[in-house]
Amino acid sequence: EIEQAGFEVIVLGYKRQMWKSVSALSHIMRERQIDIVHASSYHPSLYARLAAIIARVPVILGYEHVIYNNKRMPRVIFNRLLAPFTDGFTAVGEQVANQVLEWNQYPREKMHVVHNGVDISRYQPAKLRIDAKEKLGFDPQKIIVGVVSRLDPEKGHRFLFDAIVKLSPKYDVQWIVVGTGRGADKVYQEARDRGIEKKVEFLGLRRDVPELLAAFDIYVFPTLQEGFPNSLLEAMASGCAVVASDFPGNLEVAIDQRNALIVPMRDSKRLTQCIEQLLQQPELAKHLGEQARHDIVENFSLQAYAGKMSGLYEQLCEKKGVVRE
Repeated sequence: EIEQAGFEVIVLGYKRQMWKSVSALSHIMRERQIDIVHASSYHPSLYARLAAIIARVPVILGYEHVIYNNKRMPRVIFNRLLAPFTDGFTAVGEQVANQVLEWNQYPREKMHVVHNGVDISRYQPAKLRIDAKEKLGFDPQKIIVGVVSRLDPEKGHRFLFDAIVKLSPKYDVQWIVVGTGRGADKVYQEARDRGIEKKVEFLGLRRDVPELLAAFDIYVFPTLQEGFPNSLLEAMASGCAVVASDFPGNLEVAIDQRNALIVPMRDSKRLTQCIEQLLQQPELAKHLGEQARHDIVENFSLQAYAGKMSGLYEQLCEKKGVVRE
């Protein structure tokens, strides 16, 4: 998919072979006269920043996108050692940035928060949601309540399942879960434990997520672990009425009673109440969805993201005296 989008992909083939990877990367950087290295995640960032130092790349950046539950001291030590040679760090959200600054003790002036963006031309409300449902083979007369996320217990599917136990006898709703992941078996078991596995449509990995979200009426996002939630951005851009947990990353985009309904994490009862409120009050659901779309277009578009990131690159290149004709 990356290649199809027009980008070159180079496969080194050295899985967790640190110095071979660093050597190969530094060779590529020197050969191609790379000006900026922006490296994500721990191992890729470690290897890439070491290679960039060896290759004398002018601008070196780290990219932070996850809030961790446990501090791993070897990683913290390596990050602190590389910090003086790193020109800056980007974080996808304020909460991610705060954790990184606290754990790794980076200088605050090196940290830049650049929220993720969403393609608002690809993710947008359907002109008629009923048509979007029909095109995908769903019953156009039923309300669709669903979630799109990695199948993992930390995403909180079990709290949605608790709500389904309470609401499915009362409302004729299509309950849909989209996604796959290493925790899929556990999530499936959570559904079986509640006896609702036949009430939920597990659609697995899908490439038509924009079309699916355009058919959703209500999007439920009870996550317990998130950096900054791309799937939430996509649902809001699609005009879904959102019920989301109060995990800090969610609160940087979802505002209770403005563009979403926010519930405490792990609170199945409150989650159930908010879903039922939207089922009973379609005008409220419509308002929240429209406001969500408006807020994403104004603040979290890909254009906004690209503008902020390119501005940072230009600022750092100017600071380091990088000039390319």
